[in-house]
Amino acid sequence: MKKYVKAAAVGFFIALCFLGVKNFIAYKFPNSSSGMQAAIHQGRIDHLFIGSSLFRQGIDIYTAEEMLEGNSFVLSYNGNQPVQMLEELKMLLRNDVEIGSLYMDLYVYSSALRPAISDTRLIWDLDFQGKCRVYQDMVTYSEAGFSEFVDFFIASNNQYMIMYPIFQAVMEKEFYKGGNIRETSGSTKEILDNLSTPGEREGIDKTQKASLLEIIDICKEEDIQVYFVEVPKYYTLAQADYYVRLRSELEAVVAEERIIKASDISFDNKNPAYYQDLFHLSGEGRRTYTKLLLEAVSEAKEENGE
Repeated sequence: MKKYVKAAAVGFFIALCFLGVKNFIAYKFPNSSSGMQAAIHQGRIDHLFIGSSLFRQGIDIYTAEEMLEGNSFVLSYNGNQPVQMLEELKMLLRNDVEIGSLYMDLYVYSSALRPAISDTRLIWDLDFQGKCRVYQDMVTYSEAGFSEFVDFFIASNNQYMIMYPIFQAVMEKEFYKGGNIRETSGSTKEILDNLSTPGEREGIDKTQKASLLEIIDICKEEDIQVYFVEVPKYYTLAQADYYVRLRSELEAVVAEERIIKASDISFDNKNPAYYQDLFHLSGEGRRTYTKLLLEAVSEAKEENGE
């Protein structure tokens, strides 16, 4: 009996150590290709793109490096919400990362949801302070309970930690300075025109709105030039009445800042070769859009005498 108790105690201790490392230390594990540690390692990022999978699939890092002076980096997580982007920005600043210009993903659907995690890689990447803040947002505004606590601090990323070297080897082949370098093909008009759009949402969430405004305040305090960027959606979604309404509501939140709408550039959102689905650009679409976006940024700077 004592043998079983001892074995159980040892197993419990090992589990606690595992969880402790994962939640308190693992965010410091080296990562040269993407995520928070790769961004922190840059020291200074002249052009930082923070966003969702729309930025991962829509911002071409090689084009950015070619067209922009200085260092560029893409920090993206699936479904990245403004409340989480705020914590990502704060963590970079806590680690003394200097940021010149910040390009924020102006994504209607992530801004219309209550705080929630879509990509557990973010939990891995945040320091414990950031983890607690993100989880507290979920408790306060999304009524997260014990089940969510277990998912967040205990169940998430266990496989990633165990297989860390293998995952890193894979990531290095797919990402460079956070940017997706994997070639993705476009779709066809027949397929895209028959995809269902996500549908209506009540409106922009008040917590997401507050986070966007706090990001703006931080950028002013830190002398960071901020741009809000709308990645072009496939035309069937972009023209939907509810999307237009939500987009206008979101743009009103940041109306005092520089906004680069999809309609501000001459990107063809009816070309199926540019899209994987209604939201995400193909490799060809990514390169074409990034070039047009950065030309628009350059024009905006010239107009403001920068």
